[in-house]
Amino acid sequence: MHAATNQDLLHVLARDHRRFDERCRSFLDAPTRRGERLLRGLAVDLLAHEAVEQLLLHPLVADRLTNGARLAMSRVEEEDLLERLLLVALDRPLASDGFKASFRDLHRHLVEHTDREELEVFPYLRHVVDRHDLRDLGRLYTTLMVRVPTRLQCRREPPSTGERRPLLRIRDTACEILRELDHPLPAGLAPGSDDLAAPVRGVVIDVSDPTLASTDRRTGAANAG
Repeated sequence: MHAATNQDLLHVLARDHRRFDERCRSFLDAPTRRGERLLRGLAVDLLAHEAVEQLLLHPLVADRLTNGARLAMSRVEEEDLLERLLLVALDRPLASDGFKASFRDLHRHLVEHTDREELEVFPYLRHVVDRHDLRDLGRLYTTLMVRVPTRLQCRREPPSTGERRPLLRIRDTACEILRELDHPLPAGLAPGSDDLAAPVRGVVIDVSDPTLASTDRRTGAANAG
């Protein structure tokens, strides 16, 4: 029971929230020669996390909770600002005072965003969503958080590449992977959409398909090897 709970969606999201907080706290102490690489890695992982939340968490909130659409939209608005703050930080020299100030703004907003999410959403979802569904969504989240950054790395795409905003490009990559796993997207959402809030108007992703279980077992075996 405890092991299953540790893998459910709310647990793995909260765990990653703590990890992002720790990475931000330690980042400014990193040597300059490694700083740019560490910052790019943090940016990709953070944007992937927010993009996957838009596909898995926000539709669940909108569908299952009273005032869920409003709560989910608030999270999307916070993610919009988070992306903008991240791009400001990425645009400034690491050694500059401007970078340090912008990165502190990013970190502060990230912590406020994740705290609100965990306080306003998580406890209520746990009461209304079946624990098996939360577990399956947690496994899907974990799969996406491995595959999305890996695919971006293989494409050699920095977070700020191109005219299309990074959060939307990374969400498109997550959509591609969901389709490869034979999982439907939230209703009304298609790759290439410029509507950041499109998943909020969707429906809950079906987690009953056994394809995910077999995929996770293959992924786990590969990782173990």
